Amino acid sequence: MMPRAREVLGRPHPFEPTPAANLLYGLGCGLFVFLFFAAFEPFGFFLLPEAPRRALYVGYGLVTGLAIALNGLLLPRLLPRLFREERWSLGRQILWMGWVTLTIGLGCYLLSGALCAQYGLSAHWVRMRVIVLDTFLIAIFPITLICLADSARLLQRSARVVAEANRHLERPAAPPPAAGAGSMPQVRIVGENDRDAWCVALDDMLFIQAEENYVRLHACGEKPGPPLLRSSLTRVERQLRPFYPRLFRCHRAYVVNTGQIAGVGGNAQGLRLSLKDSAAVVPVARRYVNEFRRVIPSL
Repeated sequence: MMPRAREVLGRPHPFEPTPAANLLYGLGCGLFVFLFFAAFEPFGFFLLPEAPRRALYVGYGLVTGLAIALNGLLLPRLLPRLFREERWSLGRQILWMGWVTLTIGLGCYLLSGALCAQYGLSAHWVRMRVIVLDTFLIAIFPITLICLADSARLLQRSARVVAEANRHLERPAAPPPAAGAGSMPQVRIVGENDRDAWCVALDDMLFIQAEENYVRLHACGEKPGPPLLRSSLTRVERQLRPFYPRLFRCHRAYVVNTGQIAGVGGNAQGLRLSLKDSAAVVPVARRYVNEFRRVIPSL
């Protein structure tokens, strides 16, 4: 039982938050909390006078939205190693959502005490155990179920795409062009200073990887020229547009030569591409999976 639980909780899980996504998620959850309390008035809130009652409902919605947004915006920047997606797992996702729930409960506890003091109400019901701990214990079960269901959905989706992609890759390859039919296409990438450049035959290109302010160019065998160029991957991608879809942006940090793909695997975070002439594994992020499905039949 325990080994099985550890296996499930250790499964890779996506974590790709953006500031806009965090703000929208926080806004949506905050609005839901406000509407829930305003519509159902649970836990005897309807016994409170109208003014503090409405203030509490609005405040709980604001606390929820701010807790989600601030946690999502600040912690991944303060602790970037902890939130690297390649290390993120289903267990971490559950703990992360549990932590956010605790901060929401603590914020609601502080808000309840402050509003009771402002309106001169008895604060006998404002207890940390009830508002913070009980809220967490109640919430952790649906949080776990939602995370498990989301993980299963993403795994099933990846499995379908993997099977589909590998079927296309198993088709007989087109015969190479006859000798003398034309020179092999050359890929030339120019750095930000417009002087440093890297040139390689298209068939020898493996993948391009972003490394902070540079890109690293991976090709078959030893090639002349610097292995690193100072450039963003977006700038490089614009230079490679004539070679699309052969050279395909599959991740925020990778462009892959689709002609070098030997097989496709995957998990809840996205797809993983194994290459013919390299032991490296290139990821395909979830945001690029649908485009990858359109590209793979043309290989």
